[in-house]
Amino acid sequence: MAFPQVIAAFHAIYDVIGLPGNLLVIVPIILESRFHVMRYILLASLALSDFLLLVLVNSFRIKSIAQEHWLYGQTMCYLSPLVVRYFYLNTVLHLVAVSYDRYVKIVKSPLTYDGTITKTRVAFIALIWIIPVIPNSIGLFQGWEKYDYNPELIICEQGWALDLQSGTISKNRMSIFRPITTIVVPFLVILFLNVSMYKTASRHINAIEVQVGGLVDTEIAQQQESVLRRLTDRKAAVDVTIIIAAFLVCFLPFWVTVTFRQFVQGVDVPLEADLSTTCIFFLSAICNPIIYSIRKREFRNAVKKMFRRIRICQDSIDNNIVCLSA
Repeated sequence: MAFPQVIAAFHAIYDVIGLPGNLLVIVPIILESRFHVMRYILLASLALSDFLLLVLVNSFRIKSIAQEHWLYGQTMCYLSPLVVRYFYLNTVLHLVAVSYDRYVKIVKSPLTYDGTITKTRVAFIALIWIIPVIPNSIGLFQGWEKYDYNPELIICEQGWALDLQSGTISKNRMSIFRPITTIVVPFLVILFLNVSMYKTASRHINAIEVQVGGLVDTEIAQQQESVLRRLTDRKAAVDVTIIIAAFLVCFLPFWVTVTFRQFVQGVDVPLEADLSTTCIFFLSAICNPIIYSIRKREFRNAVKKMFRRIRICQDSIDNNIVCLSA
């Protein structure tokens, strides 16, 4: 089996794991009322973003990479990199939003934050889905973006303007401005929020443990509850950090490869490196369900409960009994 076919097999595995995996994140959050709070709705929205990335981009890559030729026409070739960019920005905004939500809960308003879904928070989630449209639309209307099929890499990608006389890449202002606004700034914000969360939760735990020594039993029980609550907060901060780290591990090799290929003259990036790093980037779409299944017991329990419901319903239908939702 040639290298492109091996990569195509990995992309197919992503669909097999990622499509049901992300649905198993979304559906329990919809069904379980206890998950109808901001942090879980954001996780469900992030899972929907990963699900759509697999459907709208990854699924089209499988057969094309396997046959080493783009099979879906010029229109889809034009849309594919646009959609990839949209879902990258969408994911980054989700990560910022998840981090900020935990920051408010742990650092800014630990005593008053309840996470209930309000109209303002619904509008906030809607903006996460709307904002990534803006830079893509501006680039298209201003003529900054051009997308072409690259037969050497078996993908449709952004076509960078070439100066045919000098053979150098024309680096427009957007080429430099975009990495700053879409990579550096958001991840500096995420880093600040998560470091603040972890430090605050750890500091509160240490302060409470110091106070426990001179307390009576009733007060000790109360302080132990506070410690458990802060431990939960710290675990939440670690969970968010793991989710962000997994995305960065998947994204950075792809970004480095693209940067070298587009902006560093005299460096020929081999097909294997480009296909491999792009394949690793799509791995990010299946990381979160795996992380949730390992780190979040409430998700495992919710999924088990959902499957028990399905089994009860199936048994009821087989016995000609009306199945009612629990």
